[in-house]
Amino acid sequence: MAASPSGSSVPRRTMSTGHDEIDVRTLAPMFGVQSPVAEPDYLDYDIRGRGFLERTFFNCGVAYLAGMFGGGLAGGLSSYRSPEARGAAFRVRLNSLMNGFGKRGASAGNAFGACALLYSCWESIGESMKLDAIAGGYSFVTPVAAGVATGVTYKSLAGPRAVVLAGVVGGVLAAALHNSPTSLR
Repeated sequence: MAASPSGSSVPRRTMSTGHDEIDVRTLAPMFGVQSPVAEPDYLDYDIRGRGFLERTFFNCGVAYLAGMFGGGLAGGLSSYRSPEARGAAFRVRLNSLMNGFGKRGASAGNAFGACALLYSCWESIGESMKLDAIAGGYSFVTPVAAGVATGVTYKSLAGPRAVVLAGVVGGVLAAALHNSPTSLR
């Protein structure tokens, strides 16, 4: 093991060209390869946690699945209990259950996924505007503002009462999720 020019005892990788020896570490930066160093190499870390796309994909996926299962169960039970299916044969009731699950599950999943996409976008905008710092360092400002903006945007064409109600519901849900235990997030 030969000593390197800096005096450390890093193994020297050489290439024999006949009568010369070339130190590969001197050529490494030219090829985009880092020289072996004595300090550890750390992964990139974002202090805010996940990046925008990671949060967006996660939020949309979880919301879509929750909407599919929740809406599907509600639709399946309501169609199974409907007066038309009460006196029918088992196969007809089962068909009614599956139709209700598919109809309500798909629409609820799409609605929840769209709301999650809007929320992720508004949250990213709030973080880039540094709403927490503007509001005096309170960490709940950005999620609650994103929830309000999501509700307002989602119901923006439904009239002023629906817009205000959706904004309040979005803000309350975002505040509840922000203040929930970390195991639920």
